[in-house]
Amino acid sequence: MSGWSSTDPATLALDPRAVARNRNLRAVGAMALLVLGFLLFWPTTLSLIEQWEDTIRRSYTHGYLIVVMSLWLVWRNRSDWSQVEIRPSVLACVGVLAASVVWLIAYRAGIRIAHQALLPAMIFGAFIAAYGFQAARRNWLPFAFLYFAIPLWDAINPLLQSLSSWAVRMLLRTVGIPVFFSGNTFTLPEGSLEIAGGCSGLHFLIVGIAIAVLYGEINRDSLWTRVKLVALAALLALLTNWVRIFIIAVAGHVTNMQHYFVTKEHYSFGWVMFAGTMVIYFLIVRRWPAAPEPSIEAESVPKSGPVSWRGASLAAVSLLVAPLWLLADNNTIPTDQLPRLLPASLQGWSVEQSAADDWQPVFAGNDVTQRVRYSRQAHAVEGFAALYADQHQGKELVSFTNSVTGETLTARQRGAGPGEWMAVEATDSRGDRWLLWYAYRLDDRWYRQSVSLQVQYGVKSLLSAPLSAVVAFRTRCQDEDCAAARDLLREMTTSLASSDGR
Repeated sequence: MSGWSSTDPATLALDPRAVARNRNLRAVGAMALLVLGFLLFWPTTLSLIEQWEDTIRRSYTHGYLIVVMSLWLVWRNRSDWSQVEIRPSVLACVGVLAASVVWLIAYRAGIRIAHQALLPAMIFGAFIAAYGFQAARRNWLPFAFLYFAIPLWDAINPLLQSLSSWAVRMLLRTVGIPVFFSGNTFTLPEGSLEIAGGCSGLHFLIVGIAIAVLYGEINRDSLWTRVKLVALAALLALLTNWVRIFIIAVAGHVTNMQHYFVTKEHYSFGWVMFAGTMVIYFLIVRRWPAAPEPSIEAESVPKSGPVSWRGASLAAVSLLVAPLWLLADNNTIPTDQLPRLLPASLQGWSVEQSAADDWQPVFAGNDVTQRVRYSRQAHAVEGFAALYADQHQGKELVSFTNSVTGETLTARQRGAGPGEWMAVEATDSRGDRWLLWYAYRLDDRWYRQSVSLQVQYGVKSLLSAPLSAVVAFRTRCQDEDCAAARDLLREMTTSLASSDGR
């Protein structure tokens, strides 16, 4: 027997109730470990809950159910590993600790999908640390099932949109409805419809595959049968979405775009169709010949109790280090120590501390905003800087919601400027043209690539409090190619480099 156990093997041999209790306690321990992982890595859990409760995209609203089903699968599998000897793994503990460091970097860097994807793997690693690799081989699926609730699936969404566009184009042309496609938008004689990200069928696909995996596990099907189950579910889910979009398009065509599916909503209609598809799915697969995998011969007496002190300690250490590190060291610069990034004076320029109402860059959660207007004769350059004393989820320098142009300017062209600077040509509501240059800064180093900056920030924030910021300048384009504006901004950025010692 490995380590301390709560039930002596001799007792188990004499008392069948002790055997059942030992089996149930093991399952409860594994379930508690799964729940504990979600609680300890609460920042990741909160980010997942945000997507599980997203009623706009709705691609992961099944998330809560996936977690419940994973817990149920752990409980259901309790007999499969009740006789397995518990052999805690130091190697697994070390692996989870290494993953925890990566989790810290990803969380502090604001790379949401990275720390979300690590969570189920770290929980499973803690299970291996507590119970051993032999137990893990009997229980990997309940933990892997959690990935149906992780937004990794978004990576295939563009592909699904393209497939849907192609399929709907073929269906409409088959029935003779004239249609013109431009990307994922198609135009009928009566109006246009778009196959947006939420209409790609991703949600149907994830749920369909999850149902197929669950069905195969419940029936203990062979590997080949499970592959066929998943393939059929994926095909039917895609076909359902294609037919759904086709029906909506036909409804819009015959009603001059006045049908309920076009003017109100078609989300419920899609799920009614999907439910009908799953009925057809089960009618098909229940006729397949059963070919279960060979059952595992179980010994009459377990070789060890439900848990060991050593295993519990390894699991606790592996899961606690990152949350305690995050709690003990927030690595935040005091706001009164944040430096001034925009020069307060420049030779040959007059400086005015003011902000233009028609340029309001958006960088959510920044701790200090600096605005300066530099003037010289008929020329003016406006400077903007947003400084972050720290970063974390929801308070990130680089985010899809952040914008150097803000809501008052419309970007017309983006490209690379000199060195680390990025360039944007934009217009305002009056039609005036502007040239903007911007760059990111981490401590004393400047970056053009935002991903590289965020990763570096995550690494440095483990042991220090790095400064992160964005600096931007804009000036009006006086000529067709913005050449004069480009010269002004080059002069301004060169002065900035000289002022901070770059």
